[in-house]
Amino acid sequence: MLRIIVVLAVAVISVGVSAANAESSSPASAKSPGEIAAASRLLAEKQESCRVEAKRQKLTFFKRRSFVRTCMKSKS
Repeated sequence: MLRIIVVLAVAVISVGVSAANAESSSPASAKSPGEIAAASRLLAEKQESCRVEAKRQKLTFFKRRSFVRTCMKSKS
C-alpha cells in the first residue's frame, strides 16, 4: 500500500514539474541566434577562466571539477 502511495506521489510531482517547465519555455522567452551565441561565448569564457585557475592551483581531477562548478556558480 505504501509503495502505491509513493509511486502516485512521484507521478503527481513529475507531472507538476513538467507542466512548470512547459510554461517557462514559452515563445516569449525565445532568444535570437545571436543572443544565444553571445551567451554561449560568455559561458565558455567563464568556464575556461575557472578551469585555468584550477589548473594553476594544481588541483587533482575531482577537486578541479568541484572548483570549476563552484567557480561557475559564483561568477553568475
